[in-house]
Amino acid sequence: MKKIKNVISFVENLLGKLRKLFVNTLTVLFLMLITFGFLSSLGGSLFDSDKVETEDQVLYLEPKGVIVDKAILTNDPFEEFEIFESSINQIELEGFLKIIKTAGTDDDLKAIYLDVDGLGAYYTSALKIADALYAARENGKEIIAFTSGLGTTGYLIVSQATEIILEKDSYESVLPFGFSRVRQYQKDFFENIKVDMNVYAAGDFKSGPEGYTRNDMSETDKLAWLEFVTPVWEKYKSKMETGRGFDSGKIQYIGDHYHLLTDGNGGDNNETALEIGLVDKLMSKQELRNYMIEKYGSEEEYERPEGISGIEYLTTLKDADISNKQKKVQEKNKIAIIHVEGAIVTGNIGVDTAGSGDIVKNINKARDDENVKGIVLRVNSPGGDVYASSMITNALEEFQATGRPVITSMGDIAASGGVWVTTTSEEIWAEETTLTGSIGVYSIIPDFSPLEKWVGMNYDGVSMTKAGDIYDLRKGMNEELNKQFRENTEKIYKDFVTKVANNRDMDFAKVLKFAGGRIWRGDTALELGLVDKLGTLDDAIDSMATKLELEDYKVFSYNNEVEFEDYLNSMAQEILPVQIQDLLNKISGLNRMFLAEKDRYVVVYCFDCGFRNFE
Repeated sequence: MKKIKNVISFVENLLGKLRKLFVNTLTVLFLMLITFGFLSSLGGSLFDSDKVETEDQVLYLEPKGVIVDKAILTNDPFEEFEIFESSINQIELEGFLKIIKTAGTDDDLKAIYLDVDGLGAYYTSALKIADALYAARENGKEIIAFTSGLGTTGYLIVSQATEIILEKDSYESVLPFGFSRVRQYQKDFFENIKVDMNVYAAGDFKSGPEGYTRNDMSETDKLAWLEFVTPVWEKYKSKMETGRGFDSGKIQYIGDHYHLLTDGNGGDNNETALEIGLVDKLMSKQELRNYMIEKYGSEEEYERPEGISGIEYLTTLKDADISNKQKKVQEKNKIAIIHVEGAIVTGNIGVDTAGSGDIVKNINKARDDENVKGIVLRVNSPGGDVYASSMITNALEEFQATGRPVITSMGDIAASGGVWVTTTSEEIWAEETTLTGSIGVYSIIPDFSPLEKWVGMNYDGVSMTKAGDIYDLRKGMNEELNKQFRENTEKIYKDFVTKVANNRDMDFAKVLKFAGGRIWRGDTALELGLVDKLGTLDDAIDSMATKLELEDYKVFSYNNEVEFEDYLNSMAQEILPVQIQDLLNKISGLNRMFLAEKDRYVVVYCFDCGFRNFE
C-alpha cells in the first residue's frame, strides 16, 4: 500500500509542477497587464464611472462558464484595478435571468445577441433560461443567436431566439439528440491488473460504485435514470418545438432519423441543420459582422454594432439585489442564505466544492448575529463526504437551538449528502425538475495486495495486538475487515434513513421504500413526501418571511472566496491540454480517496448527478 501511495504521490507532484509552471507564467502576464493598466489609469480612463448608455444598443450576452447559485469570488489583491473578473468560470443564475428579463422589456435596446457556446447549465437552470428568453421574444424583443455548435441543453436555450445563425465553417453543428448516460465500467480492468475493489453499497439503486464492480449498466440504474430524465426530455422537446415553430414530435423524429437525414449532404451536418430547420442561416464570422451592421447599424471601423455586455447592463439596473422580492430593508430583520454548492467535502469552499469548514463558519456567523431571524439553506449539491455533511447539520441544529428556523430550497441538484444536510429543516422546497433523493451510502476499499504479490512484493512482520495485524491492509483484505466495512456502511445508511424519517415525520419502513439510493424528480419527491412544496428560492424566502411574520427585512448571503493563488491555479488548469487535465483530476481523486490523513472512505454521493450535463 505504501508503494502505491508513493507512486500516486510522485505522479501528482509531477503534474503539480507542470501546473505550477503555467501558474507562474500566468502570474508574469498578470503583472504585466496590471502595470499597463496602472499606467493607463493615470490618465483616468481605467476608473471612469460614466453611466452606461443603453439607448439604441445591442445587448451582447456571451456567458462563459457554469451556471451556479452562488459564484466563488477570488481574493484578488489587484481587484481595485478592475482588470480581472471576480468569479471563476461561474455565472450566477439569478443575475443572468435578471438581465434577460429586464432586457426583454427594455425599449431602449435594439436587440439581444446571444452566444452560449461557452455556457454550461443543468436541467432546471437551462429550462429557466429558456423560459426567460422566450418571454423576451414574445414581448417583441429580437434575439439573434450565433453558435459554432451545440448539444441538447445549448440548443434548448438558443431555440428560443428569433433567429439562429450557425457558423458555416464549423464542423460541430447543432445536435439536439437528447440525454444519454454513458460511463466507464472497469470490472475486467481491475481483475486484469489484479486489484480487488471491495465495494460496500447500502441501497439497491446506489449505482455510484457500479463502475468498479460491473462491465455494464445495471437494470436498476437504467430504470432510475430513465424514470427521472424521460419527463425532463419531454419538457425540452416541447420548448424546442415551440421556440422553432415545429410540429409536435419533430425533435424526436430528428434525433431518431438524423443519420438518414444527412445522407444527401455528403456528411455536411451544417447544411442538414439548415435544411431541417434547426437553424435559419449559415454564416462565417465575417458575414455575421456585416449582417449585424446592416441590420442594426454601426460605423465601419467597429467589428460589430456598438453594444453593451451583460455585466455592463446589470450595472444599469436599479435593484441590484436579486435574491428576493424584498420590501424596505431593515438591518434588524435579516434572512441569511447559506449556500451548499457543489460536492460536500471537508475544508474550504472551492470551485464546485462545498467545503464544510467554510459553510459551518457562515452558519455560526448567522447564529451569532441576533439580527438574523432565520436561515434559508440553498442546496445545489450531488452529495459527498458523510463526515462533512454531518458537520453542516450539526451547525444548523445549533442555530435552531436558539429558537430560529431553517428552511431548505433545492436547486438543480440536492441528492444523497445534499439530502442529508436538509434533515434539520422545518420546511423543504424543490423545483419540479430538481434531481433529489439518492438516499444511500457506499464505500470503496481498494486492495492492491494481489497485484503486489503478482509482481513479487510481499508483506510480513509482527504486531503487539491481533487488531494491529487485522487492520493492516498491506496484507490484503480479510474476513474481519470485510465484515466491519460492510456493517459500518449499513449502519450509516440506517442513520441516514432515520434522519430523513425524523425530519419528514414518517415511519422508518416508509422512507426505506423510496430510499435505496434511487433518484427522484422534485415533483415526484413531493408526491412521496420527501419535500413539502414546489417553488423557487424566492418562494422559500417568502415562506420564511411569512413564518417569521416579517414585512420589512433584508436578505443576504456570505461571499464564498478562494485564495488568489488557487484562482491562478484553476486558470492554469484550464490552459492545460484536456488529457493532462483529466489525468490530473484523476490523480487528485486518488489522493483524496487513499492518502487523506483521516480515512473517511464512506460517502453519500450521487453519481447520477455528480456531473454537469451540458448535452
